[in-house]
Amino acid sequence: MIEIQAKLLRGPVYFVQETVQCLITLKNIPRTNENISTPNGLIGGQKNTSDNNNSVERICWANVQLHCFCTVDESLIDCRRIIEENLDSKLINHNGNYMKNNYTKRNSIALETYSSNDTSFHESLVRGERGIIIYASKPKILFCDLQLEPQQSQTFIYTETLPSNLNPSYSSNRLKYYYKLCIGAQRIGSPIYLLKIPIRLLTIDGFPSSSSTTTNPDQRTLNGTVNEKDDDDNKSLTSTNSTSLTFDDESKDCGTSLDIALHRIEYLVGHRIPHNFNITSSFGRVAKFFIFKTVYRLGEDIIGLFDFTEGLVKCIRYSVILQSEEKISEHYLVHSSSSSSSTTTSTTAKKSKINLTNHTRFHECCLNMNHSPMILPIPFTLTPSFANDLISLKWNLHFSFVIENNNQKSTNTSINLCTETEDGRQTLAPRQLQVQVMTWDFPIKIVATYPAHVAKGFQMASIGTLNI
Repeated sequence: MIEIQAKLLRGPVYFVQETVQCLITLKNIPRTNENISTPNGLIGGQKNTSDNNNSVERICWANVQLHCFCTVDESLIDCRRIIEENLDSKLINHNGNYMKNNYTKRNSIALETYSSNDTSFHESLVRGERGIIIYASKPKILFCDLQLEPQQSQTFIYTETLPSNLNPSYSSNRLKYYYKLCIGAQRIGSPIYLLKIPIRLLTIDGFPSSSSTTTNPDQRTLNGTVNEKDDDDNKSLTSTNSTSLTFDDESKDCGTSLDIALHRIEYLVGHRIPHNFNITSSFGRVAKFFIFKTVYRLGEDIIGLFDFTEGLVKCIRYSVILQSEEKISEHYLVHSSSSSSSTTTSTTAKKSKINLTNHTRFHECCLNMNHSPMILPIPFTLTPSFANDLISLKWNLHFSFVIENNNQKSTNTSINLCTETEDGRQTLAPRQLQVQVMTWDFPIKIVATYPAHVAKGFQMASIGTLNI
């Protein structure tokens, strides 16, 4: 039998405009008397009785291609509209109810077998995947008619440069972007076998150039010229979008795409400008909040400080939640039938347009405290902020304050029940308090980090093996 082993040389996580390098090794392993398991069952393939331990194995061809799959909740998002506006997109395994099926885990390596009558490496043969193929790299044939002696091996290197307009890997209840490197091979009279290795993609500033579907250098130059005419407020953002990872022949010696991406991330998260906010209710000031920056990378801790010394209204408890705000463009939402009322339609659209999800939480009981620090971790498994024509993902710090209700003047004295004892001052809280809840959303930006750290957070495999 032939053992196919694929290894991603730099791990399974990449930035856009990076080059994916995969080492593919084929080795002829002599068969033994033990039963050889075939993944997902062998369809149309039969064991050749003439094979022996000293036989020469022969493979017709092997092909490699990178796919980006997009699955959506069809009850909310119109996938047909996505296909109409993206001519390169193709719908696969569509049954109108694929969001209810169980998907293969993103950390697993899937093995697929197809009918022996099929000889083409086509998207419709990607069994086990559902949704829309919004990106497919140019197929690259590794070899044709390869013969291997027993214990002989042959190694090939597959390289693919990722375009700059790709979307980052993302997963939610309503939308999912995921990438897989597909390696297909076929023997004579046997079905096509497919080895799929998941790849996670990261963006730098989070705004892929979704308006253009190509990465033509002339088009990038045109975009750079337009950006130079923008106003001063948008100059920094647009210039980095067009030149952060784009370099010509004169700047190739400045570093690789990975180096430039990491320098850009260090620049974004390196600015520390302290911000302070006065948290005020209708009864007066509650506290002051200090935060040192508003841009964070994956795996970093969000650190803040509450100062209650100047507060006129006592804060009993507060909580901070890292919250994602997923907003679907109204253009891609599924609209109800014309017979429905306009009120019902508008209400449904508002509910389905924005989706809020809570991730990490920090809470503290702060009654009679002068200061309270806040530390909120950012997991590696989150997706940095990004936006395209279909979806925009933003991040907020959702604050919730439980403060005293100052409708009655006696409330302020009921909370401060202090008594002097031999050991010092003792503070007792009443059994019941008249309180009210106050909320506040503070926007932040989350960017990517080192790909190796993200890979460890997901525990993604970078090596896959397939026996045919």
